[in-house]
Parts: sequence; structure tokens; C-alpha cells
Amino acid sequence: MATDKKGCDTIQTPPYLMSDVKKGNEQHSTPHITVRTRNTSRNHSPPSSVHRRHARLPSSPATTRAPAASHPLKRSEEEMDVVSDLGMNSLSWRDVSSRRAQVEEVNDRTSVHPPSFAQSEFETIIRRQKNNPHGLKIFDIPSRFPTLDNDWEFAGWGSMRYLELNRKDIEEAKAEMKPSIQLLDQFRVSSIAANAVVGSVFYSFPPVAAASGIFSPIALTVACLLLFLYRPVMLELGHSARSNGSNYTYLLQFSSRALALVAAGITLLDATATTTVSAATASAYLSGEFSSLPIPLPVISICFILAITIIALINTRDSTSLTLSFFFFHAVTMAILMVFSTVSWAKRGSDILTANWAGRPTNIPREMFFGICIAFLGISGFECTPSYVEMVAPEKYSAVISTLIYSVIILNGPLMLLVYANLPSDRILFGTNILSILAQEVGGRWLRLLLVIDAMTVLCGGMATGIFTACNLMRTLTNDGVLPKIFLRPMPLTGQPFIAPLFFLFACLAMYSTSRFKLSTISAVFSVTVLSVLLLYPVSNILLKFNRDRLPRKFRASLSVTLLALVATVTVLAGNLVLSPVAIGLFASYFVFILAGLFIVKSQAKIARVVIWLYGQSEFFRNFKLTRGLDALCVKIIKSTRRHPICVWVKGDDIYHLVEYILYIRRNEPTGRIIFLHAYQDVQDIPSELGPNVKILDEAFPAITLDLTFVQGTFGPELVAAAGKKMNVPRSRMFASCFGANHPHSLAEYRGLRLIHH
Repeated sequence: MATDKKGCDTIQTPPYLMSDVKKGNEQHSTPHITVRTRNTSRNHSPPSSVHRRHARLPSSPATTRAPAASHPLKRSEEEMDVVSDLGMNSLSWRDVSSRRAQVEEVNDRTSVHPPSFAQSEFETIIRRQKNNPHGLKIFDIPSRFPTLDNDWEFAGWGSMRYLELNRKDIEEAKAEMKPSIQLLDQFRVSSIAANAVVGSVFYSFPPVAAASGIFSPIALTVACLLLFLYRPVMLELGHSARSNGSNYTYLLQFSSRALALVAAGITLLDATATTTVSAATASAYLSGEFSSLPIPLPVISICFILAITIIALINTRDSTSLTLSFFFFHAVTMAILMVFSTVSWAKRGSDILTANWAGRPTNIPREMFFGICIAFLGISGFECTPSYVEMVAPEKYSAVISTLIYSVIILNGPLMLLVYANLPSDRILFGTNILSILAQEVGGRWLRLLLVIDAMTVLCGGMATGIFTACNLMRTLTNDGVLPKIFLRPMPLTGQPFIAPLFFLFACLAMYSTSRFKLSTISAVFSVTVLSVLLLYPVSNILLKFNRDRLPRKFRASLSVTLLALVATVTVLAGNLVLSPVAIGLFASYFVFILAGLFIVKSQAKIARVVIWLYGQSEFFRNFKLTRGLDALCVKIIKSTRRHPICVWVKGDDIYHLVEYILYIRRNEPTGRIIFLHAYQDVQDIPSELGPNVKILDEAFPAITLDLTFVQGTFGPELVAAAGKKMNVPRSRMFASCFGANHPHSLAEYRGLRLIHH
């Protein structure tokens, strides 16, 4: 694309769209224009009435030119309709316009067919005769900014070109399309979330017992059974958009970036709360066993968080082996505890259980409802499972979810029943560590010590769940351009990104300190974050069905199940907010802080425009030494955020769809350039109106440059990857219409391609 003296981009059009313009040598000479147009009919029918209509206008002798260099899309002269030269100058403009209007009356105005290619080119040329000394798409319009004119908003004229891909480009694309993340077996992947899920017994049992009493086993079991509502929802989402971004990726593909950033903020907050609660619970267990510890509890919790951060900095893949060992150690310990508790119950009989039943609460429905609401703390970590879906093979994803659900069903309810069968209610409600007391009662000191060690290890696994979820999400946000590239900068020794874990460490410390180092306060926030993330899954599924229902996927959840999961989550969330109103304010403050940071990074260009306007309204800032020239600095910021192009793969030439694509990009992506890409096999199949429509829209959107690029090949993952690499555009900045049911590839195979239309 060339640049004129004014710094504006000029259009480089293909041969079959070129218009020949010859200028006279005399002063005030008029340009003679020859319009070469493609014959859009496949059977090369005679010129249409539109072409004959043009021939009625007064014309000078036809102008000819030498044939252009051969091109893959070059048509022969016999396939071209030639419209006679139109002699026009400033004095004949009104006459030409009136004559065109008279010719228009001859034709049928009721025709629903769009204008032909020749007519479109003719009308474009007529429109171009307007005097535009600036060479811009917009001129003569007052600027809204007192200190700047409109020239800086002009993005340049678009161009049309052909992208040639050779065999080497395709082979490199195939190699690049291989999974960058090595797949893990289902037990390794399950262990990442399972440590948080099954480890939640250490911090969920006390509040559930306080709320439901003897009905706690039932409340825990019901909460675990409700997870079956989320299983089909998660499976459909995972098969539709297989990416580690969880709800952020789902809402980005099925809705807008703004809603996706809301999901990202909630997910980051949930991951932070998961790690912080696990660390605080681990330190509380140590304090309960060793009352004379010389180190304060907050310091112990911070040490736990620091330790898990160091593990993440060393190697996240090797950390899955550590989480798997934690999970099996916890499973063995819980099995031993349950066996000893069952034997003790058999020896002692049901006297203790009968006594606990006698002290049951009077308002059973109320206590049961609030017990179920709090019991969702016992499944915390389950909501993080889709955050590392790329680590497991698609056919194993269902087994991972089932492993987590059956683990908590087998553990939570039966273990709580054993607690009430062996311990009286007063020891359960006023004891510091319920399970360690049970271990002491049924097995002795050695079992209690084993349980404390297990609590430390599995809670460290819960901390790992939070940091893995957050780091994976921040990696996805960085690849999408939401966060700066510094978040992917690797450490020299380990090669692992270090900014994301350190940022997560800072977030955990900030949450822990602002909650005054109280476990109860953090747990209240944690309950809200868990349910908020779970709420996003049915919301994402509904948007998938509404906006992208044509997207091919192997699994579909019924709408009734999705709505039931949505209603159940809202009900449980409302119950938790009633029990702990303080959680609303804490959750809102943390969430607003995280979300504001994400939106500020995303909306730099919009914020800069507001600053330019405020700068122009204040004479003080224009004259103040430190703020002088602030408008020019903001213009540089805007141009820097808009310099990265967006590519949109288009199939047809429907101008309605082209406008929809542009409007979606303008709402969601900060860019000043959109490249429409069209894949073709045969030149006969290229839509005839695609070029003219893009040219018209290029003039209609002054702040965006619209380019059109033709790529020979079949649309698929390899072609998308090869074109992106050739043009230096990442796949996260490439868009396409929603695939149909017959599309041979899944969305996951495109490795980051975004959907833009239903």
C-alpha cells in the first residue's frame, strides 16, 4: 500500500477493478474515464440494460490502454464490458447528474436486485469527482477537540491485494498447529481441582454443622448432587470452545469482550480467594494442634502462599505430579479415618447419634436450606476445572468432571455422618478442628497427627488450584491483548513466566490483609466467588445456544437442565448473602478493583480521547508546564493501541454482514485497521461485489482502514495459521463467522480464532 505526500494510504486495486483515468495536457482539461468491469454472469450474456443505459450519455472517443501484467485473477478483454469515456468538468457536473437521473427513470424502480458491477463502479467514479483537497475520508467537519483537527483520526485508505502462500508456509503452519501444551492423564488433571474439592472438608464442616446440626450430612449430600446439573453444561461448553480461559473464553466467543472481562474478574477473584482461604485454614489447623506456636497465624499463612508461589515459578507441569501425590495421600488418609470411624460406631452403637438427633433444630426447612447454601463451600474448586481443559484430551474431559463429583459425594456426606455418630454436638460445634478431634477419638494420637499432615498437604494442593487457575487465565488475557506482554516474560533459569505468579501473590496478600487476617471474613467472600463463577456457566451456555447455536459440538445440554442450574445457583447465592451480608461489600470492593484494572488496560484509547477533550476545555492545563502537550501524547497513545490490525475471514459479499463485522470490531477491539480475508479455490467463485462493497465501507468509516486480501486455498486451521503468520497477525486477532454443523473442523482446532456472528 503506497503513501502519498500527505501521509495518506492510497488504494492498490486489482486489475479487474481498475479504472483508467487519462488527464488532458490543456489547462482546465477534463479527465477521461474508462470503466472496466467484470461480466458477472457466468454464461457471458450480452450487456445488460444498465450497460446500454451508460452508452446513451455523450462520450468522447474510447480510451484504450496496454494490457496489464498477467495476474491469477486477470480476466481477458472479451470478458470485460467497456463503458465509453465520460467527458466531465466542473461546469458539466450538474448536467451529468441530471442526465443520469433521467436515465434512471427508464429502468424499473421496483426491482429488488442490487445495482450491477458496472453501475456501482460508475456511481463511485461520479462520487469521486467531488472536490476533496485534503485527500481524507472526512473533511470540512468541525473537530470536537479545540486543540486538534480531524486529520489525526484519519486511518488511511484501504487497499486490495493477494496473499500468496507456498507449500513451506502451509507446512510451517501445520507444525505450529500442534498442541503447545502436552496432554496429561485424567488423574493428573483431576488432582489440580480435586485437592481444593476434597480438601474443603477442613473448612466447610464447621460452618455447615453450625447451620444444619444433625442434618449436615443431608445438606452436604444435596449440595454434591447438585453438581450433576453443571456436568452437561460444562461438557457442552468444553466441547464448543476448548480453551483454558474458562468463562472468559466462553463469553468472549459467545458474547462481547466487556462481558468476558466481567467473567475474567470474577474468576481471578475466585482463584485468589481459593488460595487465601486454603492458606488461612492450614495455619488455623496448625494453631489448633500446637497452641504454643511462636509464629503468628498470619505469618504462617503468608509462608504457605509464598511456598506455593515458588513452586509455580519453578515448573507448573512438574507441579501436577506434586498435586497428584497430595490427592492420593489425602484419599488414603480419609479412607483410614472413615474405616476407623465406622469400626468405632459399630463398637459404641448409636447412642451418640441418637443424642445428637434429640438436639436437632426446630425449624428444619430453614436450617436445611441454609445448610445446603453453606455446603457449597464443600465443593469449592470444582468451578476451576474448565480453567485447564486444554491439558486433558477432549474424550477424557467427561471423566475428569465425573471423578470430581463422585469424590465429594463419597467423602462429604458419609464423613459428616461418621462425625455425628462418634462425637457429641457440643464437641462438634465448639471444637477447633473437627476432623482431628474425630481422628483422636477413633484412632488415637497417631491418626490425629496423620490427619494434620494430610490437612497441610491437601490444603497446599488447594492453594495450587488457585494459582494455576489464575496463571492460566492471565496467560490467556495476555495472548488476547488485554494484559501487557510482560506477563509472559520468562525467568532466565526455569523459563516459566514470573510476572503472573508474582502478581497473584500480591493479590492474595492484599485480600488477606484487607480482611484483617480473619478466616471467617475471607470464607464469606469465598462462598460468593464460588457461586458467582458457577453462575457464569449456565449463563455462558444460554448465550452459546442463543448466539452460536450452529457451532458444531459433540455434546449438547438440554435447555431445561441449563435453566435449572441457573435457578439453583441464584437461589443458593441469595441464601449465602442473607447469612453473611458483609460478604456483599467485600466481594464488590475486590471485584470492582480487579475489573477496573482490566477495563483501564482495555480502554486506553477511549480514556485518552476523554483526556484530550478535557484538556481542550481547560485553558489552565494547556498553559501549565507539566501538562502542556498532553493532547499530542494522548494521540500517540491512541495510535499505538490501534496500530495492531484485526483480520476477519469473509465468505460472501453481503454488505449487511460486512457492516456487522465492522461494528462488532469497533465496539470490542481497539484497532484502526480491519483486513477482510477471502479464501478462494477458483477465481470464478470470488463474489463480484466484495471489492466494491469494501471500498464503499472504507469511505464510510474514516477512523478505520479497510483492506481486502484474497488467499487461494480452502478455509481451515492450516490456512488461517499460515495467513496469520505471513501477515504477522496472531490468531487471537482473527475473526470468522460462526461455523455450521457441516464444518469439518471444531473451533478448538483453530487455536484462538474468534467468532463474530451467529
